Amino acid sequence: MTKDDRENIHAATDPDKCKEMERRYGWELKEIKRTQDPTLKVNCVFYGKQTSFEDERYD
Repeated sequence: MTKDDRENIHAATDPDKCKEMERRYGWELKEIKRTQDPTLKVNCVFYGKQTSFEDERYD
C-alpha cells in the first residue's frame, strides 16, 4: 500500500473544520466529501494511516 492509497478520514461539521484539523495535526488534506448527515456534514480525507481521537487513558 502506497502513501496515496492510505486515507485518514474524520467527520466534521463543516469544511473549515477540515482545514483546522490539517493545521492543528499537520495532516495533508486530500479532499472534503459531503455526507448526508445533518450534523457531521463532511468527511475530511487526509493522506496517511487512519488515526483515532479515542481516549486510551483508561485502557
